[in-house]
Amino acid sequence: METLKTEPIKIQQDRNIKEYQLSEKDHGDEVVYDISRNGHYLLTLSKGGDILFMNMDAPAEERQLFNLSFLNQFIDLIKQRK
Repeated sequence: METLKTEPIKIQQDRNIKEYQLSEKDHGDEVVYDISRNGHYLLTLSKGGDILFMNMDAPAEERQLFNLSFLNQFIDLIKQRK
């Protein structure tokens, strides 16, 4: 696995804008995107926007990301990268 790029991305949640880290990784047969915040790994999305893994052990405040309204913002950003 090779990390191709890591960059900050901003997502609006309610009235707040939160910054996450998006890491693009090449697993050889597929490019995936790991999302983390404050050093906590949260989830992995495929290049097509499919959820590959969700870290249900992440702190409760960070799991707000798993709500569809927030998650869709990440999926839209990733789909634009094609």
